Amino acid sequence: MDGWMRDLGKFILLLVMCSGPASADWLKVFSTEHDDFYLASEQSKKFGSNITVWVLRDHLAVRYGKHGAYQSSKDQMEVDCQQRRIRLLYSSDHPKAMGAGQFIDSLHGPMSWNAVDPRSTLNRIVSFACARR
Repeated sequence: MDGWMRDLGKFILLLVMCSGPASADWLKVFSTEHDDFYLASEQSKKFGSNITVWVLRDHLAVRYGKHGAYQSSKDQMEVDCQQRRIRLLYSSDHPKAMGAGQFIDSLHGPMSWNAVDPRSTLNRIVSFACARR
């Protein structure tokens, strides 16, 4: 079995064991030292080998942007499972945890496609999103 397949299997097993629903709409998929990451529990839209996903980033410390303080961000991303690349379609920053409160800033796309570094946080999102297809 290839190394990345073994790692993906371990990741999915860890996800199932540790990621009980964060709320009715979000499933916690992993954490870093700065953020907890969640994927929307709803079925993602598929377009050929592409899939769109909603990602919630719950920041472990308050962040400050040009429009004020925020504790979470929601991102809609399009993932190309075949070419392992990703692009941002929409992003918003929220004053409260778990995307609560009226957004204080937003960004609309779509942005440019970006290759996903196999060692990155985005690679985990791509792997999980593509496994759900």
